[in-house]
Amino acid sequence: MNNVKNVWIHCRVVGRDSMELLNYQEHALCELAYQCNLNIIGVSKIISNDNSNSLYQINAMNHAIRTQKVDAIFVYTKERISTDKNILDEFMMFCDMCHVKLMTYQQLKDIINL
Repeated sequence: MNNVKNVWIHCRVVGRDSMELLNYQEHALCELAYQCNLNIIGVSKIISNDNSNSLYQINAMNHAIRTQKVDAIFVYTKERISTDKNILDEFMMFCDMCHVKLMTYQQLKDIINL
């Protein structure tokens, strides 16, 4: 994580009855970012079982990646980006192409506990 300074926190849950989990994701990922002395550039919080209802948040995150404002995307699990394997794979390729790391909660915990 030596080259990581600016991060985007991305959180998603399937239904409105999971608001506590949405807030938990944000809090947990923000806490890890703070422990690593990283700048949080943006946070997207989505309630949807697909990406069709979350276009604004996804576009904002993609714009931050494309314009090199972020060095990493923090997610609780990679499936929080999308449960559709093709969409997830394309997002991961987009991050690779733009030299942005996609890091999960567990990966971050493992780095901090080294």
